[in-house]
Amino acid sequence: LGDRGSMLRGLTTFSQPRLLAPDGVRFATLKSLKTRLVSVKSIQKITKAMKMVAASKLRGAQTRMEASRPFVLSSPAALKDALDTTEITGERVFVLPISSDKGLCGGVNSSVVKQTKLLINKLSAEGSKAEIFIVGSKARDALTRECGSLLVGNADECYQKPFSWGQAAVIADEVLSHDFDKLNIIYNKFYSVVRFEVTPIAYGTPVMLAGNEKLAAEFEVDEDEDSEMMHDLYKFELASRLFNCVLENSTSENASRMTAMDNASNNAKDMISKLQVIYNRQRQAVITTELNEIISGAESL
Repeated sequence: LGDRGSMLRGLTTFSQPRLLAPDGVRFATLKSLKTRLVSVKSIQKITKAMKMVAASKLRGAQTRMEASRPFVLSSPAALKDALDTTEITGERVFVLPISSDKGLCGGVNSSVVKQTKLLINKLSAEGSKAEIFIVGSKARDALTRECGSLLVGNADECYQKPFSWGQAAVIADEVLSHDFDKLNIIYNKFYSVVRFEVTPIAYGTPVMLAGNEKLAAEFEVDEDEDSEMMHDLYKFELASRLFNCVLENSTSENASRMTAMDNASNNAKDMISKLQVIYNRQRQAVITTELNEIISGAESL
């Protein structure tokens, strides 16, 4: 019976919350509870501050994002039709996922990484050769292990300052330095503070623009200047699209971080309330025990 009793005591001790009581202690002490309360309150202050910072950044990011949308919405219909890749099955596909440089923003980065992996697996099954150029360090860190051999470049620290069209043009130059039959851009499209969706965009190549009679007639391009003119037009269109995509993703990141920090603050508040109740009960039990000991000692005298 003694062995069985010791086993049961061991099981009881093991079932106690490890976050409040150290190993070998049956109940949480007042000191450990108080330490836990202080740490959770500190975390709550941090998450509230991060929520306010994300909210202030969101306003500026949303303003810049809305100003960038005319760049892509004003593209001529003839240009969009010329770059249509519905019927293209190229062997060389260039994948450009856009992520952030920082975490603590919900599923913004993980959704882009997941969509990129699905696309890479699909291309591998079809026998296509894929190359990846990543914007943002979070997607790079997540994709390096599984797709490290496919990485051809990475653009980090794009969000240190407000993203500019010049930065987008530099990324477009880097993309055009590679040969591909199809370009896929994966980013988070912003709809509202509580809604953003991973959106893939497929683009053709500058070769598809050259020789397009409808497009040449609309822009009044001479045959001698056709190739160079269409290449510059494609580069401008790609840079404008990247400019908008990065700003859309940045706005989604700040909105998601604000929501995540708000949820974290609420969870910390609930945990503080529960810990405070446990602390008060434990403190009352200690006081009652001490009073009983004093009374018992007085009666014995």
